[in-house]
Amino acid sequence: MKKISNIAKYSYSIGATGRDVNFVLVTMFVLVYIQYTMNLTVTQFSAISVVMIIARIWDAINDPMIGMLIENKPLRGTRYRNWLLLGGFINFISVLLMFTVRPEGWYFVIFFAIVYISWGMTYTVNDVSYYSLLLNLTNSNETRNSLTNLTQLFGSLGQFIAGAVIPILVTGNAIFMYRVVGVIISFVFMISMIITYFGVSENEVKEEKKGKITLRRMMSIIKNNDQLLVSALSFMLFITAHQLFMIFAMNFFYLNFGYGGENVLIFSVTFAIGTLIALGSFAFLNKKYARMDIMKIALVGVIVGYLLFLSLGTIIPMIKPLLFFSTLLVCFGNSLFLLINVIFIANTAEYNLVKFGEKNVAIIACIRPFMAKIGAALHQVIYSFVLILSGVYSYSQAIAELEIKKNMGEVSDIVNQANDILLQATPFMKFSMKIGMAVIPLLLTLIAAFVLKRKYVITEEKFTEYVKYIETSDKNNLA
Repeated sequence: MKKISNIAKYSYSIGATGRDVNFVLVTMFVLVYIQYTMNLTVTQFSAISVVMIIARIWDAINDPMIGMLIENKPLRGTRYRNWLLLGGFINFISVLLMFTVRPEGWYFVIFFAIVYISWGMTYTVNDVSYYSLLLNLTNSNETRNSLTNLTQLFGSLGQFIAGAVIPILVTGNAIFMYRVVGVIISFVFMISMIITYFGVSENEVKEEKKGKITLRRMMSIIKNNDQLLVSALSFMLFITAHQLFMIFAMNFFYLNFGYGGENVLIFSVTFAIGTLIALGSFAFLNKKYARMDIMKIALVGVIVGYLLFLSLGTIIPMIKPLLFFSTLLVCFGNSLFLLINVIFIANTAEYNLVKFGEKNVAIIACIRPFMAKIGAALHQVIYSFVLILSGVYSYSQAIAELEIKKNMGEVSDIVNQANDILLQATPFMKFSMKIGMAVIPLLLTLIAAFVLKRKYVITEEKFTEYVKYIETSDKNNLA
């Protein structure tokens, strides 16, 4: 297989920045946007939550079908790149509408359901195409690790930009600024997809002897690849934990430190630093240790970070430097664990080829977004349940009313009034945010690691054996 040029590497990785800034905007902030800017009843907010859960489950169900479509139907001469651009363009429109159009009451619930489902399905088309390209570009273990690491780095940049900038911009003028942010991010996403489209060329994909992928064959491929199932299950548990840690952050900081974006900005900086340390150290760690051992290093960071976070304000005083050090440790461990998990999933393509004679790139690639959607549905259930049960959602509606008045020009500054409301938050509300942000994520991460440790068997040595076997086999078996 030909060597990947630096232009292709960076063009592909830049796409991750736009994709992740888009993904963080919708998955981390759309519910906060609704919570703090829409005057919805608990019933209507619950309906929004149900819509998001159903949409995520539907997305998870149609992920393999979209993978099957992309596997079977090259679009105008390319197997992946044109699907990448098509899904990206419709997703671009969906994000624009999501943050610029604001019906009221049940009309908003209906409108949001349509736009959110559209966003989810088109992001899937884009996502499957994007990660299919990763598997298509190389089957070299070293090159794939390097490209995955670079992609994670650029993706983390997008996550940092969204996580750090949005809270600062929106606090105190949320309706207008979410509209501005939605427009800017949608264009950043679309431009990054265009860069990837023109900067990357696909390697030729040989047609497999067994013909097109049918729904039955697709489900058989997923079911029979035990290593894919193991790594996918671990990924789903971990991504649920990671997203819970991130999505509860704004409510946690609002309730504990007031209505402002400064603390969320520092939290985002610790996320960025932790991620950079993880990605920057991966090449060194990968030379010295097996990937399972690197996972153990990640777990140390996660466990120590969560336990320190939970002890603050309970066993020891809430000291900000210690608080942000704890989030840095968690973010370091999470980023390292995520990188390992993505590689584990990607390596099941060669395992599938050796075991069953087919690589099925798009089918393998769709499993990661498939499990991410299941994880998103789970974290949505947990997040909504905690907000409603703790009383935080009803409590936050007083601030939403202030934001609406600010947008209508009835008041000039709402931060002090919002802080007066937040000062009355009960200890139960604050403790509930800790449960959602740390207790549940820690348990899920430990289970994810246990599953990999017990069941995942594709070591570096075995993967090298697979690649050598493939290189000496009939070239027509490659897909």
